[in-house]
Formats: sequence, structure tokens, C-alpha cells
Amino acid sequence: MRVSLPLITLSLLLLTSSNPTHSVSAGNATRPASREPAALYDPNPNHFWNQLFDVLFTRNDRYGHKYGKDALDPILFGNTKHLLEGESHREALRVLDEFLQTHAKKQIHEPLKRAMLERDLWAVFDWSAAREPERPTDATFDQEKRELQVRLAEAMRRLALTPEQIKALPDNYAQAVVSRTFASDYDPEHRERAFLPPDLFDRHGPWVEIGAGGEYESPTGPAIQHTLAVSGRSSFSIFIRLPEGRKAAFAYFRQLWNFPEPWIVDASAPQQVQINPNLPSFPAGTEVALVRQMMLFDAQGKLATTPIVESVQIRVYHTVTANQQQAFGFDQMIARSGQDFYEFRLSRPLLFAGEHGGLRAVARDEKDLPIFGVQADDRFENPPYRVELTRSPAVLQECVMCHHEPGIASLNSRRNLVKPSYLEQFIDYDPPNRWWDNDGTIYFKKDRFDWGLLNGYWNTR
Repeated sequence: MRVSLPLITLSLLLLTSSNPTHSVSAGNATRPASREPAALYDPNPNHFWNQLFDVLFTRNDRYGHKYGKDALDPILFGNTKHLLEGESHREALRVLDEFLQTHAKKQIHEPLKRAMLERDLWAVFDWSAAREPERPTDATFDQEKRELQVRLAEAMRRLALTPEQIKALPDNYAQAVVSRTFASDYDPEHRERAFLPPDLFDRHGPWVEIGAGGEYESPTGPAIQHTLAVSGRSSFSIFIRLPEGRKAAFAYFRQLWNFPEPWIVDASAPQQVQINPNLPSFPAGTEVALVRQMMLFDAQGKLATTPIVESVQIRVYHTVTANQQQAFGFDQMIARSGQDFYEFRLSRPLLFAGEHGGLRAVARDEKDLPIFGVQADDRFENPPYRVELTRSPAVLQECVMCHHEPGIASLNSRRNLVKPSYLEQFIDYDPPNRWWDNDGTIYFKKDRFDWGLLNGYWNTR
């Protein structure tokens, strides 16, 4: 244990017997009419697991519109007060108390559904551990966070699977490929059509993983910002495919590794260095994929990787130029980057129904509330921010905000491919049979405060 914690016991759960505002009934309690849980974990919307997800993951705007019905991540930000004050806090404690006191975990026995609910509760727990007031004068909600955390920790402990059950979880990406629901290749004549490469994880296929460096593995992997955004609850892998195949990819890596001046002095900050903008770029037709994969902890409290893919983001470089002209607006930025963007996301109902691995293609005009990279501002709570998706960019347009440069300059992980690097040269690297087993995210997560806090609750129960 790397984090010292005050002695905390599950006696907090007994607040229901002394505090009438936290009282629960043995059956399904009456819910506000405005809430209509989505049928995620069970066909019955009022099933208690659906209610639990609804309370913790979804948000209503002032017009009564609901967001986050099947979201990958809860709509919670750095300064969010939701779930920590007022009715939302009381409701969160109520449903968690009912889950624990009525042994609601026994309502569903399928390991896949238990794994997903554990994952969802874990996300809320980690947010509560990281939640910080925007200003020093803001309320810290220390007691409210403890009340929420102790219940979440016990619920997750009861849901945790055995190591054998985790290993037996489905490889949903393979299921999606076998279903043939999606196109398998990029079609330049139909650039709007999403595709899912069937050979993405082929050990000796055209796709090469960036970051599979064996003993040189980074504690977070190459997609550092993505790993930090979810505090290590998911691992991220980057794959690259050159038009000429695997040998051409390694030849390109060798060229980058031997580039004589990969770093130069930053003209705007002479005490710092930056990646040389003149690095040799990959050719047009190159494809890059970012795979997000679910992490869990087992019934023994040990972190484990799973084969479940939560999302796949793909970028295709149909053109690669040295164009450095300034661009304004998403359409100009995307055109200047020479890229086409695609994304697949996990859907719980599809996953549980066994339909094409639970993956769905994000529509070209689909909009969503931005979570990744948003640190503080809660658009539901902080004026003048308002939830108006009509003014938001499409999900697939948002990628260009961080990857707008042409060619290799848009690959933020390129720093891992030049000297000095923890990867060294992995030209002859032979990936494992289970590609998801070789990951450094577990070691990263073990050093996180939120993981130490969660262990503290377990160890003091």
C-alpha cells in the first residue's frame, strides 16, 4: 500500500438506519417521473441495475433532455457537484444502499454484465477521488465523497470476477470481425464508410503496434494523455499500417530511429526542445488505429487486462503534404490534415446481446458531450456554459483538435520512435499470442492515488 489512509469502515453503510434522508425499501423504490432508465443491463428499464447506471452515469439538462444513456464514461468533470450535493447525492446513496442491502448483485449472474457494471462504478469512484474544487473557496465535499466512495467500493468488491472468469470474457473485436457487419478496408471512393480491419491484431500482419517494447515498455504506453484521462482504468494501444505492409513499417521506424537530429531547440522557448518538424513522414495511404481496452480487478483485488475492446479510433492519411498554412474551423483543419476519421464504440445492449461484438460505428454527424481532455467546466452547472449539442462539433471532427498537422506531425506518439526512447529499437519484436497481455497500464494504475484509496476501503472493511 503506497497511500496512507485513515481507518474507514463500512459502518457508513449503516447511515440508513440513523439518517432518514438515506432510507431505502427492500423493493424497487419509486423513482422520479422524469427518469426513464435505458434498458442496458436488462430488458426491463426499471431493473435495479439499469436504475443504478441511470443515477450515476446520466445527466439531465434544464429542459429535461437526458445525456449519457449508453456512454462509455460518466458525464462528470473536475468541478462537478452532481452526485455530491442535494437530491443527486441522496439518490446516489439510496440506490447504492439498496444494491448492497438487498444483495442486488444476485439479480444478474452473467460475468460479462458484472464486469461491465464493475467498470462503470469504478469510473465514478475514480472521479470522486480526483474531483477538486475550481476555487479555494469552493466546497470540498469531503464527507459526501467518503459516503459515496465507501458504497461504491463495497459494490465493486461484490461484483468482482475470479481470475478465471476474467480470462474467459469474450474477445469482442474478433466477434465484430466474424459478424462481417462492417467493411474491412478503407474505400477511397466511399470515404464516409467506416471500416474495421480484420487483421489489426494479426501477430505478423501489416499492422504494427507502437509501444510493444517488451522490457522497454512505458508505464503508461504511448497514448499517455488517453491513459491519464481515465486514470489507467483502460489501456490504449496504437497500431500503424503502411501501404506496403509490415516490412515497410519497420523500415520506416528504422529511418526515424536513425534520423540524425530528431530534437531541436524550441525557438519560442530556448531552454526547451521540441520534435524536429522535418522528420521524414510516412507515405499517403498510411493508417493509424488507437484501441481502448477494458481493465478490471479480480475478486482478489488484483488488476487484470481483459480482451474487451471499448473503442477503436482510426485515421487514414489519404494525402500527406508539407502544408503548414494556418487553418480555421474544423472543415479546414481536417482538409489540411489530409485525414479521414472513423470511430467504433462499445454499446452495452449490443455487447450483451452478442451482436457484432457490441461495437457500433460512430455516425458522421453524431454529436456528444466532450469528456476527454475537459478538466473542469461542467456544462450542466456552470453558467454561461449550456448544453447545446447543435453548436458542438461532430464526434469525428473533434479528433482533429489534437491531430491536425499533416503526416507524421499529427502522430503525437512519434516521440517514442526517435532517440532517446524507452522503446529502444523493437524491429525484431514478436508480439504475444494474446496481444492485450503485454501492457504497462497495470503498473501505472498501481501507483495512482485512487487505486490506493480503493484498496484502503477494502482493507479496512
